[in-house]
Amino acid sequence: MTIPFCPPNSLPNKLLLLFVFAIIFSSTARSQESQSSSKLASWIPLQAVPSFTVTSRGDQSAFGFEWEAAPLLYSFGMTRLVSPWYAFVVEPPARFTGSIELVATGQINTAKIGSSYFAGSFQLLGHIPLIERGEHLGLNLGVAQYYYGGSSPVYAVAGISTLFGIVHLNVKHSAQPASWIGSLEIRLF
Repeated sequence: MTIPFCPPNSLPNKLLLLFVFAIIFSSTARSQESQSSSKLASWIPLQAVPSFTVTSRGDQSAFGFEWEAAPLLYSFGMTRLVSPWYAFVVEPPARFTGSIELVATGQINTAKIGSSYFAGSFQLLGHIPLIERGEHLGLNLGVAQYYYGGSSPVYAVAGISTLFGIVHLNVKHSAQPASWIGSLEIRLF
């Protein structure tokens, strides 16, 4: 599946493929009352709340804002009475009690990183509960691929989450090119 005038491995094609998979998984998962229209109505405005990032690459550093969506999440820590699959609207307990999630992000920086102010990424994150089933402290581990300024480095991700899985402090590191991203993320859904 390709979009005309875009290379097969370009970011628009990957985003399109990601959303197709999310729609397939969400339609095959059992329906849950937690994903009612009232949940969706409260989820949409909360997506406007950005996370804060600091990116350092060589001699370039920039403060930035990042918006995240979880097109797909599998929770292995929730009760088996509800479906472990979530798409976009994810209640915090499904995340902090133990989960693996696919995250898509968009980022705006205050200075150019590479040759652009804008970035995007796909992240595969695992959340491991540490204290009080993850309500007080959890460990975040994963991998991310960022797309900015004509490059697409792969980052290792490590961090912690607290306050019922709402506040995440993550550090991302890439060896090629040597760069760091620190982020304070607010994950309400």
